[in-house]
Amino acid sequence: MSRRTNRTPVGESSSGQNEAFELEEQNDNLLEGLSAKVSALHNVSININDEVYSQNRLLEGSVETFGRFGSMFDRTRHQLTHTLATANKRFLCYLTLALVFTVFSLYFIAKHLLSKVPRRGELP
Repeated sequence: MSRRTNRTPVGESSSGQNEAFELEEQNDNLLEGLSAKVSALHNVSININDEVYSQNRLLEGSVETFGRFGSMFDRTRHQLTHTLATANKRFLCYLTLALVFTVFSLYFIAKHLLSKVPRRGELP
């Protein structure tokens, strides 16, 4: 910051000059503090801008991922409806039994494995 020169009128005493000089010093110190705060605020606003930019990129990537998932889900649904429309009854019965057996098998395996895990406060 540039310092202002102390201009005093011709008729002022030396105590008035000292008081004016002290006021100028206080103004300069306050101006430097204000400059530091403005600089900090500028840095914060730049950081916020960078964060918003990165969040927008993340959201755009999520939209793209969900779009791909939606199209893949639609293709799978279309293939399943086509298979169900053209498949015979015996095949559907075997497929249903296999799915039910798989679900129950996974349930009992998970139950067996989780029963071996010690709970909180319990010694192994």
